[in-house]
Amino acid sequence: MRYELETIPIWDALKSDSECFICSLMQEAQADSLRFYLGSSVMNPSTRAAVNETGFCAHHYDMLIKEEKPHALAVMEKSHFQQTIDSMDKAFDSLLKSHNPRKALAFFDGSVKKRNEGCLICQRMEERLNRYAFTTAYLWARDEDFRKALEASKGLCLEHLRVILKLSSDAMDARLQKLFLEQMRDLEKRNFQRLMDQLDWMTDQYKAENRERPWNGCENSQKRIIYKQTGQGLCKTTS
Repeated sequence: MRYELETIPIWDALKSDSECFICSLMQEAQADSLRFYLGSSVMNPSTRAAVNETGFCAHHYDMLIKEEKPHALAVMEKSHFQQTIDSMDKAFDSLLKSHNPRKALAFFDGSVKKRNEGCLICQRMEERLNRYAFTTAYLWARDEDFRKALEASKGLCLEHLRVILKLSSDAMDARLQKLFLEQMRDLEKRNFQRLMDQLDWMTDQYKAENRERPWNGCENSQKRIIYKQTGQGLCKTTS
């Protein structure tokens, strides 16, 4: 599969000194998607058709609500909710006319679940994630400066590391991929140990004898360790 390269955002994010530069990019992607669906795009027929068909997951509906743009959200939801009503009516008609209640209830259950499964923002973010992941592997295979910058970074969360490693086969040959995997292993091990050392320091801080000892920047190490393992739950990835 061919992916559009995103070299400038990747370089910029790598300079951010975050625990996972892809997480930083995905936060921006999420904010961009929220602006898109609450902006002038709501008046675009193709956008409205996509919203009517797919909608958003509960997490991103909650984020859309918290953006405090009630008119844009109302305009977008008016036709989407009408389609939900129509879909529910059809499902109930099928349910009430059926001579096999168990089968009809299973169909109704499936219809509602299918209606709630899609999310346009998750889809947009997954596409963006694949481009970022592929670009990371692509740059590593072709740019020595990028290799050095990546090696000097704080690495990646496990979720985004997984996607990058999976797509690395499309970005480089087997010989280079082995070197890439070795560097990523060393990078992650080094940064995982750094976080473990900070967590040890943090937990020791709560002992009475260490009350006056400096925190050394480990105040939120528990959060960073969780995000390092799980990412920040920004989208449902299927890659």
